Amino acid sequence: MQKRFWLLPVLALVLISRGGHAFPEMVRHGYANCMTCHVSPDGGGVLTAYGRSMSREVMSTWGNEGEERFAYLLTTPEWLNLGGDIRGLQMVSRTIEKTRQVERARSLLMQMDVEAAAQIEKWTVDVSLGRQSEISANTTGSTILSRRHYVSYRPTETLSIRVGRFIQAYGINMADHFVNTKRGLRWDDGSESYNLEGAYLGENYDLFVTGSLGRPDDERLNRDKGFSVRGSTFLNERYKVGGSYFFGSSPLGSRHVAGPYAILGFTPHWFLLAEVDFQHLTPPTGASRDGLVGYLKLNHEVFKGAHLYLTYDYGKLDWTKTTSENQSFGIGTQLLLRPHLEITASFQKQQIQALSDQFGDFAYAVLHFYL
Repeated sequence: MQKRFWLLPVLALVLISRGGHAFPEMVRHGYANCMTCHVSPDGGGVLTAYGRSMSREVMSTWGNEGEERFAYLLTTPEWLNLGGDIRGLQMVSRTIEKTRQVERARSLLMQMDVEAAAQIEKWTVDVSLGRQSEISANTTGSTILSRRHYVSYRPTETLSIRVGRFIQAYGINMADHFVNTKRGLRWDDGSESYNLEGAYLGENYDLFVTGSLGRPDDERLNRDKGFSVRGSTFLNERYKVGGSYFFGSSPLGSRHVAGPYAILGFTPHWFLLAEVDFQHLTPPTGASRDGLVGYLKLNHEVFKGAHLYLTYDYGKLDWTKTTSENQSFGIGTQLLLRPHLEITASFQKQQIQALSDQFGDFAYAVLHFYL
């Protein structure tokens, strides 16, 4: 069993690949709603023109006038927003196998996507197209997929209605989709489903209500059919706290998931992301299972575009079994040196009780170029 321990960091890191980056920590600069910078009401995906300018002026260390344009070159008309992601990974792991130390390394091209959002008056049509990994939660046998495609309508500045394929609003829309609050709850990269969403996006609070049809185009993916509710309030200009609830049913069973989350911008240079979720799962056969997952990330922006952070991740989705427990902690850095360019590197210690009571080591670096 110990020999397979090194595979877990590899699989977890492949799931870092995500169809569109989100930066919920922008709350520390007073941005409560994701639609300030993104076409999507819940953030991620295509940036608006304002979001592109913020990537240069607020988030990047350096940037010249006009550098925020699509692929540095193209200025699109007001009704059209273009985007995309190219993401590569270098990973190194170190484990102990039969009293000897073993090191392994792997390089992966995780993502190559393009995305377009056309806005005509109060209507928006958004479509993405790209490649998918063989271990993606979206795998249907094809190497090409559309992670997101939806139509949205905004009758007012604060109301949004959206229908199509996207990830439903639950908890923090974070980029680290390999953590337990995402992967552990089956909401990792590639978990988009077909949904109908209604959202209120006010200055002081927001509310998302989503009904999900799962993946009727491919029932083999075992997507949940159900609904979710997420609400949050914006406090003292730089703090956002909220809670989420989800009910879903699939061939894997029915489940209730609920928990609080917080995005706390202590200063423009310090912020904390925190989320805890409790799950009650009733499988098709056998007894029900209760457990929880949680995630913490404390980040310090040393200077504009250069971040250092600490993380702790925990999961135990069956209180009756020690083998369901896993945890990791580590340190990392995120560099946003220029618009469109992001470099993330991290060192983690991880323990998965089902495989070993020892902590394994792994380090990774991700190069992300967003068009």
